[in-house]
Amino acid sequence: MDELLANPAVQAAIVPFIAALVAGLILKPVGWYWAGLAVITGFYASVSLITGFEFTPLTSTRKLVLIGMCAAAVGLMLDYLAPKPRQLYPVLAVLGGGAILWMIWPPLMRMHGASLWIHGVGSVAYVVWILWATESLRSRALRANAALMTLGLGTGIAALMGASALLGQLASALAAATGAFLLLSLFKKTLPVGLLMLLPAALLSGLIGISAMTYAKLPWYSLLALAAIPLLARLPLPKQLPLWGQAVALVLVTLPAAAGAIYLVWREAGAPPM
Repeated sequence: MDELLANPAVQAAIVPFIAALVAGLILKPVGWYWAGLAVITGFYASVSLITGFEFTPLTSTRKLVLIGMCAAAVGLMLDYLAPKPRQLYPVLAVLGGGAILWMIWPPLMRMHGASLWIHGVGSVAYVVWILWATESLRSRALRANAALMTLGLGTGIAALMGASALLGQLASALAAATGAFLLLSLFKKTLPVGLLMLLPAALLSGLIGISAMTYAKLPWYSLLALAAIPLLARLPLPKQLPLWGQAVALVLVTLPAAAGAIYLVWREAGAPPM
């Protein structure tokens, strides 16, 4: 069993999917946004195997794990407060901008001149865009779930090909956990998406993408393809499609953006390290 759990594919795909599926089945009857904890459960089940929960010394990856926990708590608080969009968007901008600057501050401080500002402002803009764009899908849960799953999958494979196996595993775990949540949404009625799930999932996806660009070999322009995923999730679908058909269609229309990001990394960095 220990040898099985040490397998990177098991850690990044099977464990988070099963953990999220089981947690979702338990939490689904509770209602409200609590079922969204399934995604958090799946992701951190994977984290427990990949990195563990040691926070000293506070590396960028450990900051990432910690930020995800804090984002879930903030998301739950925001779900209870139910702020209006004009109140929520500045909060998301501050949270996203602060989180990414905290993560990449050491390498950012080693940059000078225009590269410092371009890297810093671009990183903040990407993370804030991912938060805003996915939050705007919150009332259309199936679209939000599909976008988050494809975003995690594209980010994970792109990070792996950009020479960061660890970041690739973490993003893939997020995609697997979100995929389990999407699967649960196909039975009876779609599970509602609250900030309890959406905020940490979107924030972690954005942070992993920027971290792979900063600490590995992910080209910045591949993030532009990933940033298009929430936009593609808004494309209209035939009204006669059943729920499962809508889910499949949403994944299919968002996958080209993820594939585009992966191709751009492959063209720049070559085949992933084995």
